[in-house]
Amino acid sequence: MNNAVRINVGDILTRPKFPGVDHMGVFAGNNLVCHNTPDKGEHISTVQEFADGQPMKVQRTGADASKTIPRINQRLANPKRYDLFRRNCQHTANEIVYGVAKSPIVAAILFALALLLAGMLVRRLVRA
Repeated sequence: MNNAVRINVGDILTRPKFPGVDHMGVFAGNNLVCHNTPDKGEHISTVQEFADGQPMKVQRTGADASKTIPRINQRLANPKRYDLFRRNCQHTANEIVYGVAKSPIVAAILFALALLLAGMLVRRLVRA
């Protein structure tokens, strides 16, 4: 990420976590990021700690700071533990920015599993 890039409160920051998957957090201002990790749950870190030596990308959200900051404070006042399917970094970031905890990765996994199960059921019915 270019150091000259201006990051706004509520912008989503991402960095590589492992191949094909990015870690996600929300810029909270003052060089801070709110995010969720398996070892610390929902917490605040510096941008540098969040980046963990990896290149970061900024996703502009146009979020209203007057809504974003209270949501960050709410998460920090009652932090939730990391759970891959029920509370991962995407759930946390989307709830802070958009007010809804959702994870497109979890939705895609569940959709793929549903397709796999449907295919297995169809094959079983065809054989019968």
